[in-house]
Amino acid sequence: MSQNDNKSDHFQDAIRAVTRSIAHQGDLDVSFTPSTIPGQHNLSADTTLRLPLPDHNLNASSVHVVRGSSDAQSFVRHYHSPALHTRDAPVEFEAQDLFAAMETMRCEALGAKTMPGAGKNIAAMLAKKCTLMGYHNKGDDSPPIPMADALHLAGYCALSGVKPLPKALRESLKHIPQTLQDMDWSTFAPHLDNQEMFSKNVRDQLRDWGLDTQSDLPDHADDDSLDSGEPEDTQDTAPEEQPEDEEGASGSQDDTPSEQEDGDENSSMSAGVDLPPEDAQERESEGNSDFGNERAKRSQASSIHGLYKIYTSTFDEVIDAADLSDPLELTRLRAMLDKQLHGTRALVAKLANRLQRKIMAQQQRRWRFDLEEGKLDAARLARIIANPTLPLTFKQEIQSDERDTVVSILIDNSGSMRGRPIALAAMSADVIAQTLERCNIHVEVLGFTTRAWKGGHAREHWLENGRPKNPGRLNDIRHIIYKAADAPMRRSRKNLGLMLKEGLLKENIDGEALAWAYNRLARRNEARKILMVISDGAPVDDSTLSANQGNILEDDLRTVINWIETQSDVELSAIGIGHDVTRYYRRAMTLTDATGLAEGLIAQLGDLFTPQA
Repeated sequence: MSQNDNKSDHFQDAIRAVTRSIAHQGDLDVSFTPSTIPGQHNLSADTTLRLPLPDHNLNASSVHVVRGSSDAQSFVRHYHSPALHTRDAPVEFEAQDLFAAMETMRCEALGAKTMPGAGKNIAAMLAKKCTLMGYHNKGDDSPPIPMADALHLAGYCALSGVKPLPKALRESLKHIPQTLQDMDWSTFAPHLDNQEMFSKNVRDQLRDWGLDTQSDLPDHADDDSLDSGEPEDTQDTAPEEQPEDEEGASGSQDDTPSEQEDGDENSSMSAGVDLPPEDAQERESEGNSDFGNERAKRSQASSIHGLYKIYTSTFDEVIDAADLSDPLELTRLRAMLDKQLHGTRALVAKLANRLQRKIMAQQQRRWRFDLEEGKLDAARLARIIANPTLPLTFKQEIQSDERDTVVSILIDNSGSMRGRPIALAAMSADVIAQTLERCNIHVEVLGFTTRAWKGGHAREHWLENGRPKNPGRLNDIRHIIYKAADAPMRRSRKNLGLMLKEGLLKENIDGEALAWAYNRLARRNEARKILMVISDGAPVDDSTLSANQGNILEDDLRTVINWIETQSDVELSAIGIGHDVTRYYRRAMTLTDATGLAEGLIAQLGDLFTPQA
């Protein structure tokens, strides 16, 4: 082991000890992963904490970023009460994001007041995040900084007292909305050490912005189950499992779509998206674990906030890629894909080989001996020669956890992915599928789009029926199977070229696509199931958004994600291209453009297949 490796190991051990000490959690799992973007942690109460991997040479900048990420997450776990947060959080999704950002900022700013050195580390970590996300040098035509991130940055800089601020952080503050630049933070400062009062002020501010429609916080004067005193005491009294359970219960009441329109029972998608009550009960009695069954039960419980429904799914389709083009065109498109990516394939292959070595290192070959059937145990034949009365013995290989795994890669096939992003997504999926196949891991590659721009046959039917209000989804979805989990890659390789087909990429309805991909995984027999999403932003379908109240597509996506992350055994992660998807997914990373897609995808998989320290 080199001297640098030794230093890095000692540094990581020290960070683990300090993190557990500040967080007051001796059993906290602290791991270091290259795909972790600083500042993307959430308010989760689980016992696993991920930090960015420090630079091999431990330069000063890298050390400050790792320490800042450690300090920030430690303060959140020390000062944050998940039970209070769940109780006082608003109902609306956008308001929930801002509420969570303010609570994270409160814990970090309170910690910075207590430990000024840690405050400077957190500022360095936030500056690194701004650099990675491109917040510090946004042009006029660049997408704005997400409101939750802007609120987090502005609040921390105003309330932490850290000076001087790093340059990237100062430059990023120039690009946040003017409302936040002029905001008066004096009403929040006195309540940094009181989560309940701070939450009340945040809700008041959200109502002033028109983002929180609930009239007021409920009266909890007689609620003895929650401690409204010092935040660090509430952390110790709140069970770790409680936040997820409460969030799941909240989601079942508020985030559910209403029932599907009549006449959709023949659709291949209706089972995975929205079931009528009688079908839901029937499938529940059969023990089906599909997301659609859970959604159907939720839709009976509440229809107040569950605006999502489907006007008609008669024209939806789930189709193999080979059926969307003739063999000659597929061959031509595949050749076009290989030509476009000729210069990058060697690099991706190198990264994939690194992933393969990492996975294979975990696959230890183990055997069960002295069995009556299986493979003949040649090592025991000498016993039979010495004593012919002994019976033959056999052995069987024990399946390793890594081999008993299926990975599903779900690729956004919307029009905004056209060009280099979709080509790199196809190539990355190609190489990674081959890599996982060599490791005896099943992998499937799926895509999702719509059959038409701005509504198809569904919209035509809606117009013919007099444009009823709030019709629900008004486009015909198209879900594409590029490679099935059990199909060998050599037979599916050409299919990936279809992503370059002119006219294929249209609009994206992510929630239903995610439910569809989940349902396919739920029916698999593997012990471990991984779903990875590649997308470049929020769901968009003009016909649906223009005819319905609220942002029903985004709300539905959050509902599906919340259910998979909290109610299922599928491990969900995502990669956002050019847009921040960490506001949707707990485990996610964001790339400023598509050039780093292969590296990001491989890093995410490597993280999933690396045992946590």
